Amino acid sequence: MKVAVVTMHVKQGKCEENVSYMKQMIQKAREEQADMIVFPQNAVSGYLLGDQWLDDDWCRYVDSFNEALLAESEDIAIVWGNIRYRNRRRFNAAFFAYRKQTHMRVKRNTPYMDDARYFEENPINSAIEFKGHVFALNFGREVQLTDININLDAAMYELDQTYSLKGNVIYANALGMQNSGKDVVVMAGGSGVRMQKKTIYQAAWFHEEMQIVDLAETREVESTQPQLLDALLLGIRDFDAQIFNRAIPWIVGMSGGLDSSVTAALLVAALGPKRVYGYNIATRHNSTTTISNAAAEAKALGIAYQEGNMETLVQASVELFHKEYGYAVEAMPSLVMENVQARSRGYLLSGFAGILGGVVVNNGNKVETALGYCTLYGDSIGALSLIGDLTKVQLFDLSKALNAHFGKEVVPLNLLPCVHEHGVDWTMPPSAELKDAQFDPMKWFYHDYLIEHLGTDLSLRSFMESYADGSIWKQDIARWMKYYHLDDPDAFLKDLEWLLTTRAKNAFKRLQLPPLLSVHKRTLANTREAQMREDRYVFEELKQRILND
Repeated sequence: MKVAVVTMHVKQGKCEENVSYMKQMIQKAREEQADMIVFPQNAVSGYLLGDQWLDDDWCRYVDSFNEALLAESEDIAIVWGNIRYRNRRRFNAAFFAYRKQTHMRVKRNTPYMDDARYFEENPINSAIEFKGHVFALNFGREVQLTDININLDAAMYELDQTYSLKGNVIYANALGMQNSGKDVVVMAGGSGVRMQKKTIYQAAWFHEEMQIVDLAETREVESTQPQLLDALLLGIRDFDAQIFNRAIPWIVGMSGGLDSSVTAALLVAALGPKRVYGYNIATRHNSTTTISNAAAEAKALGIAYQEGNMETLVQASVELFHKEYGYAVEAMPSLVMENVQARSRGYLLSGFAGILGGVVVNNGNKVETALGYCTLYGDSIGALSLIGDLTKVQLFDLSKALNAHFGKEVVPLNLLPCVHEHGVDWTMPPSAELKDAQFDPMKWFYHDYLIEHLGTDLSLRSFMESYADGSIWKQDIARWMKYYHLDDPDAFLKDLEWLLTTRAKNAFKRLQLPPLLSVHKRTLANTREAQMREDRYVFEELKQRILND
């Protein structure tokens, strides 16, 4: 039996374009004498459409394409994902059609995708007999007791996730960027077929393709795993194509630090150098090293680049505050002047974007974003955050991957730390460079770990209990806790309270940040977060236990 497996680049909201492509693949599968063709979940419209699913006219329109696909099934079995819309009820479904007869399976709602807001569930799930086999329709990685499972998916790329197939399965996954507002995800592709405990087909990750697979094949192929850099590049390209029609410039503020260096390199790797414009906007606090870094990277990338100093604008703002409103800004705490500078930089970058008819890219990393270590309307601006779901530590490996991609030093090596058994050495410690001798307050590696795990797969209680009972010292993170002298209980508690308090009080910033290119299911972009200073009863309870022990 021959099956055409389609790793389809689903265009979000473009039903006619998607179905036109599906019909082309059906005809190609016919010509290659396939018995069945399988498309991904929500292949007609895309999956992450947000509250567009609450528009009844839209749902009726999307459902209408089921009849068009059913009409194609006279001589080939067709499997696809789409909604079934009846009497203002929406069901996210998988369809199997042959000789214009259909079977349907309704998807169970996925909590983190907010499915229950849009779709109802239904226990419809009949077995399908076709060509001497019994098939079952599934979603994601489900497995039913049957001859062969047909699994449709719209699975996003997840960092550090291991992907594998189980059972006898034909697996078709969608490809491409989809978003539900601020949460911008990349569907990974990587469809496959596994029969008799052997993977006999695996599609390339992040590439569209149709492959005819003979289910009687006995040769096993090597399974591969998707890579972070490939996911980010596809996400950038697709966001640019679907939202901006591949037509506008991208403006990046290049400080010569790690975050902006990685962001600039990602943009050029994804879009090429001609549409990326770099600007170094220095303050009087910027070092010659960071300015040189920015210039060297811009030259290595081959992008348009300009250097300038914003002191004139900053001093004009200071004078205006004093002359017109009576505020002596320079005599105030340094944070006031730091924010004036950050907003001046944001003002200039936005101005460059207006002049060129483009958009600004956001440079913030996950740790900065989570803690609110940014200035609203300053370094928090942008049409898209490329690295806002990645910690600083994750950027170290990404930097090396980018340099390997370009085959030369693009991200300056002096920004990467030297990690050794006793800790870490920096040539250039991370700094916002908005005041003299400024260094970021984060404890890198340790705070990266907490931001990545605390509140997701690690609760505050379990973390503090592991400190109280000593089991934390058997974990990998212990080396960094000792490096920062957090084996002292008072220092540990003071630091943890700082992190929790800083994160809580800056929720208002996170709510205003740009859309985020996500590589985790739970991100700062899709977390439903209340702005509040909650009772910290867990912290207080375990604080006393730690101090008493």
